[in-house]
Amino acid sequence: GSSYLFQTANGRFLVDCGLFQGQKTLKELNYGAFPFRPADVDAVLLTHAHIDHSGLLPKLVRAGFEGPILATRGTIDLCSYMLPDAGSIQESEVAQLNRRNAARGRKEVQPIYTQADAIATLQSFRPVDYERWTDVIPGVRARYW
Repeated sequence: GSSYLFQTANGRFLVDCGLFQGQKTLKELNYGAFPFRPADVDAVLLTHAHIDHSGLLPKLVRAGFEGPILATRGTIDLCSYMLPDAGSIQESEVAQLNRRNAARGRKEVQPIYTQADAIATLQSFRPVDYERWTDVIPGVRARYW
């Protein structure tokens, strides 16, 4: 998944927070802890809605991130469908896996995030206009083209 952490003297921000896709070993990375404290991140600048760029935002918010998620209106619209749907799919897949695990005496697993986590995350989105400079954190601006 695409995710870049930037740190300046004035704060920290992420560019994207994406879900890993592909081989099983890559997908397992979605379950690990972030390599930073989400509560210490001041903002997220989301480049676009693809799940490999936005798919871990609900996990980030659930883990303590409280800042704005800056994105274009189109990206916000797409995420408002994609992220809750991804949470619902994870819940369904985990429920099925847990039934198999119970039959085999294995431990129960939890989804990366739930549909409710995704819906709660949508409250953090802030729309940004194309071709306008936007403050990400003090001293850092971005512009969508």
